[in-house]
Formats: sequence, C-alpha cells, structure tokens
Amino acid sequence: MTTFRSMASAAALALSILGPALTIAPSSAFAQGVLKLAQTQDLVSLDPIATSDNPSIYAQLLIYDTLLRPSTDASKLEPGLAESWTVSDDGLTYSFKLRQAKFSDGTPVTAADVAFSLKRAGSDASSWKRFFSGIDAIETPDERTVVLKLKTVFTPLLNNLALFSSAILPQKAFEAAPDKFFEKPIGSGPFTVAAWNKGQALSLKKNAHYWQAGKPSLDGAEIMVLPEGNSRVLKLQAGEIDAALEIPLNQMQSLGRAGTIKTAVANVLRTDFVLLNTKKKPFDDVRVRQALNYAIDKEGLVKALLYGAGKVANSPMPLMAYADPDLKPYAHDVAKAKALLKEAGYADGFKTSLLVHSGRPLHRQLGQALQSALAQIGVTAEIRLVEGGTHWSTTKAGDYEMAVSYASSDTIDPDQMAGFLIVNPERANAYHTEWKNERVNELYAKERATKDGPERGAMFREMVKLSHEGAPSIFLFYPGTPYAYRSNVSGFEVLPTGNFRLEDVKMK
Repeated sequence: MTTFRSMASAAALALSILGPALTIAPSSAFAQGVLKLAQTQDLVSLDPIATSDNPSIYAQLLIYDTLLRPSTDASKLEPGLAESWTVSDDGLTYSFKLRQAKFSDGTPVTAADVAFSLKRAGSDASSWKRFFSGIDAIETPDERTVVLKLKTVFTPLLNNLALFSSAILPQKAFEAAPDKFFEKPIGSGPFTVAAWNKGQALSLKKNAHYWQAGKPSLDGAEIMVLPEGNSRVLKLQAGEIDAALEIPLNQMQSLGRAGTIKTAVANVLRTDFVLLNTKKKPFDDVRVRQALNYAIDKEGLVKALLYGAGKVANSPMPLMAYADPDLKPYAHDVAKAKALLKEAGYADGFKTSLLVHSGRPLHRQLGQALQSALAQIGVTAEIRLVEGGTHWSTTKAGDYEMAVSYASSDTIDPDQMAGFLIVNPERANAYHTEWKNERVNELYAKERATKDGPERGAMFREMVKLSHEGAPSIFLFYPGTPYAYRSNVSGFEVLPTGNFRLEDVKMK
C-alpha cells in the first residue's frame, strides 16, 4: 500500500504551529436527535463535479462516500469505500478492493458505480477534470474490484480520490433521471437529503444503510444558513441551534463562561488573503501588488483580530506539506510600499473597491482594518459588503477589484491548492486573480509526474516562492476556525480539511 508519509508528517507539523487539536471523549450517555448546525452561507450545488465552494463540499461529504479520505488529524489517507488498495512498483496500476456497502436506496455499491463516477469526474463536464486526467483506463474484474491504469505516473491520484469531486454515485439511479438526480441525490454516506430549502437550510436524515455499524447516531441534521455572526451566537445561547461555525472571535471567551456552550478553534489547512484582479489596473502591475503587501501590518492583524491564534502568511498557499519555513512574509514597510507605488506611476495612490463577505465577522473586521491601512499609502478602498453567494459569484465572474477571501485544502497533498490558487490556466485561474506565471505552470505539470519525496517538495517550494514574488493577492494569515456547540453535543469538531463528520456526533 502506498502512503504519503512525508506529506503526512509535514501536514501534522504545520498544524502543530497553531496549537493542539481539540479532542472530545465519547460518552455512552448520549442518544439520537437532529443536530441544528448554523453556517454563514448556503451551498451552491450537490453535484460533486460542478462545485468548489466549501458549503457545497461539506454537505456533499455527508451524503456521498469516496474511495479514500483524509484521516481526522490530516496525517494520512484512510479507507473509505475502498477497504484496501495497492499501487504497482512502476506507479501505473492502482487496485482497490471495495467494502460491502449500500447506497441510501438500499442498492449495493459496485465496481461499475465507481467506474462510472470516476469517468464522470474526469469528463469534459467536470470542473475537476484535471484532477483525474492521469487515469487512462478503468477495469472492473468483479463487482468489488476496481483497477485504474495510468500511462504515466500521476502522484496526486490517491489524494484526488479522497476529494469530494470523486464521490461515488449510483450509476443506474443517476442515468434514470440525470436532470433531477441532485435535487435529492442518492449516496452511500452517513446521511441523505430530506429537503433543501435554498437560502435557508439543508435537511438531512440518517442513512439507514450506512456501512459503518452503529453510525450515525443522529436521526438527522439541519444545516442552516445564518449569514450574520451575532445571530449565530444568539441562537446558540438560546438553544435554538446546537452548533455554529465561524463564531466571532471576540465572543468566544464569553460564550464559554456559561458552561452550557463549548468553544474551540480548529487547526485547519487554510489561508486568508485579499484577491487582486490582475486583469484590472492598477493590479496588473506587480509593483502595485507588492506595495499593498508591504502596506499591511499582518502581525498586528494576527494579534488584534485572531487574538494570536494564527500565523502571518508568506503566500496564497496554506501552511501544509512542503511548506518552506525559510520563506519570509512581506514585512510591514509603509515607506517601501509608497516607493513601489511611485515607481509604478501611482505616487498619489488610487481609488478602488474591496469586496467583503457580510456573514464572516472576521472578514468584516478585516475590511475595516485594511481600509485604514491602505489609506496610509494613499489608496482609498470602498468596502462593498455582500452576502456569501454573491461574493462567490462576483469573484468567480471577475467582477471585482479587491476581495477579502480565503481557501482551505480538502486533501493533505498541496497539489490541489497549488492548482486552485496559483496555476493559470487551470480550474480557477489562480483563484480568479488571473495571475499567470509560466514557470509555475511548468513546475505544476512536473510535480504531478514526480514520485513523492524531496525532488517533488523542491518543486512546490519554488512554486510558492514565485507566487510570493508575483503577489496575486495580499497574503494575510493562516487562521484557525472558531466554532462552538452546546454541551449536550458530543463528537462535533471541525477537521483540518475544514469539514466535519456528523456520523461521529451524538446528542443528549
């Protein structure tokens, strides 16, 4: 069995910088119930090959299974629908043995379903096609065996098979009604969809056919959309919801004092930044982009807004496997920022707009802090507060100048984030900044065909250094994710990959 030991240890080391992960002891005194969980925005779609927003991803991971999945501590890959797997010595043949599992409609999960789903994930219709482009052929010798054949080495493959986009769907049910399938999709995950009231809540019910014995304990879950941070806090205090994501950090301490609510800051593979639209002036000039990075006191932001629970970022990439500890972040240097702006022809600064997600308390605070800091170098930034769905669609369409945003990794391999954040052309074109560097593109292609190890690690470090210099965004920090839950809830935690496994949750 092939594993990614070097990446696992690197990821674990990176996470340790932000402090120990939360652990919760299980209790036999907990019973079933419906968990009400509040998040900042609604999901976009339940189709795993058509989305890349986190609410959609997190919901899909509750409904569908993948062959593999990251462990809860992000240290390794572990079995999902595949109970075991092997990789040939030449790295060209991957064989998976499926466990005996059923979809939520009671039909068995077969090798044919896996082949169908992976072919769909790698098709032209998929936003994630390039993540599966290394697969040349899929063989199904029997109902529980899947063999993937590659023409060339494709190192990220195992981690890509743990991505939500490789979710296994029931072929017959999908083909019977492809246009309606994702209204109430069928998967083999711990939950199935009861109803989706768009903009309000996704109602899930327990999958009675789930393959993990005794799970889930919950009868269901209600994933509610509450864009405003204070509303999430008030409803949690009133007992109207059981858990909430993205709690305002300035309320965490007071929330925990009552004894009825527990708080935690999850160690996540995440980075926060300000996207810069390099297709629009003056952000097409690297000197302007670097100036903006020098203008911001990022250490001050970590202390004031994160209460010290974070680390200054040196690039758009999260702090994960193959991170370069010697790559220094941009220093806070107002004089240097002004000099670069003058050199670029903007001695008197310029006017711009800053898009901010209204439902993220941290980003609202950031918007104000950034506005003030940029004013010191003559840059007037008008804040545009929008709700989450609008923020996503606006940045994706390129209809913005600057936008406070973030990214979190769904795998423990940096390939996914590199492709998303700094490669262009690629699925997101350097996360909608449209920044492009041909050497980064070349290294991206090479690392995918290089066996995991020091040589591949050096490629990632060079890619990150180039993105640091090219400054497609203002690199801010690597934060934890604050969340809270009522004391009658056990087993709820946000994982390093940003999602949560509700099959492990119990309620009194």
